[in-house]
Amino acid sequence: MEVMNRNKEMVRVDSMQLGLIMFKEEEGYVVYCPALELCGCGKTKTKAQQSFNIVLEEYVRYTTENQTLVEDLIEHGWKIKEDDKKLIPPKMSEYLNKSSMFSDIFNNYEYEKRNIPVSIPLV
Repeated sequence: MEVMNRNKEMVRVDSMQLGLIMFKEEEGYVVYCPALELCGCGKTKTKAQQSFNIVLEEYVRYTTENQTLVEDLIEHGWKIKEDDKKLIPPKMSEYLNKSSMFSDIFNNYEYEKRNIPVSIPLV
């Protein structure tokens, strides 16, 4: 799929599955995305997921409008295949050594992993 960016150029939108970690803390639940270092929280799993969805939408909107999305993804370890412009997020296992937050969750909390479908524009 393609969309028009703010320079009125058509850009490809990549659809993929994004890995999330959900865990319980004292006050409720947290949904954490190590591939973007974003999280949402709420008193219930549903509220935490809704909170994360808002954070993700705002992240994509902001970085797209400021034309920093691809740069930010690369800083987070994402790869972009040049031939077809496909986005490749890092594997969850790569974050155990890179992210102290993910390492803390992995080592100290019971968590569940889930994937959500996302569409990210390549600008």
